[in-house]
Amino acid sequence: MKYNKRTVMVTGGAGYIGSVLVRELLRGGYRVKVFDKLYFGREPLADLEKKIELIQGDVRQFPASVLKGVYAVIHMGSLSNDPTADFDPKANHEINCIGTVRVAEACKKAGVKRMTLASSAAVYGFHVDSIADEKFRTNPQSEYAQSKLDAEKALLKLAGKNFCPVILRQATVYGFSKRMRWDLVVNTMTKDAFSKNKIFVYCAGDSWRPLVSALDVARAHIECIEAPESKVKGEIFNVVYKNFRILELAHWIKDALKEKLRNVDIEVQFGTVESRSYRISGDKIKDALGFEPKLSVEAAAREILSVLQKGKYNDFSNPIYYNINWMKQLVEMEEKLKTIGKVF
Repeated sequence: MKYNKRTVMVTGGAGYIGSVLVRELLRGGYRVKVFDKLYFGREPLADLEKKIELIQGDVRQFPASVLKGVYAVIHMGSLSNDPTADFDPKANHEINCIGTVRVAEACKKAGVKRMTLASSAAVYGFHVDSIADEKFRTNPQSEYAQSKLDAEKALLKLAGKNFCPVILRQATVYGFSKRMRWDLVVNTMTKDAFSKNKIFVYCAGDSWRPLVSALDVARAHIECIEAPESKVKGEIFNVVYKNFRILELAHWIKDALKEKLRNVDIEVQFGTVESRSYRISGDKIKDALGFEPKLSVEAAAREILSVLQKGKYNDFSNPIYYNINWMKQLVEMEEKLKTIGKVF
């Protein structure tokens, strides 16, 4: 990455991918502004607050004024999985779709030409016999996936001479982050190997998942704001390291950790059928930009294990590590505070 003193705004910059992205931007010499609701607090960026500008806010009311001096916006701010979207479909649509439109409109008003959108490979739906490229028919199967597809369509309609949006359809993400999540498959398997000496595989492990590290997702977004406009304007790119069968994935992780964890068993459960099975291709971004994800599942699992063995992020019952559990707790506390008022 070339050293660069331009300013980039990251919405959702205190989130799981966002906090990785902010660090990668700083390493590349960018100045960074973060706009975040702070659902998960300031802690993921606590060590960086003197190096960045952190603005608390809601993307549904995104003001163009925060974009003063900004070269590009990387839009990560959204609800980010099916359970959270299903918990409040209205909020999911407002944040993921309408919020994207508000950010894009603010970019156009402020004269910010570059914007990338963190979308999802889930927009393709589930398919067994094909590997989806960017021309593959979309068929969202959840509120979350639909909101991401709606956001994509709305954003592309705003593309113009002075506005260059780029969409990244991200595979299921893995790897260590200062805003750690234990509700993602690679992270969950690593956690269970460490804490239970077991890796659990459900539905026989026959289904496919496309996977990519949070670090490589961050690098892909940076690649898209650095690339010539002619190569990325209005384009959609899949971002994937590799497609894995779930049972195969469990064995990869077990093997990656065997030097430090010698007695890990893989427990395969049968009896139910997993409908969520799909694969995607990352050839387009490789051909267009020369970009390929590099951080393997094995390397990411070893990094996570190293963090756990240092006694960090291992309070596994804490709801903050699980998106839906944390959102439910916040809503519950919000309702209680309506009744009791100020605590002290």
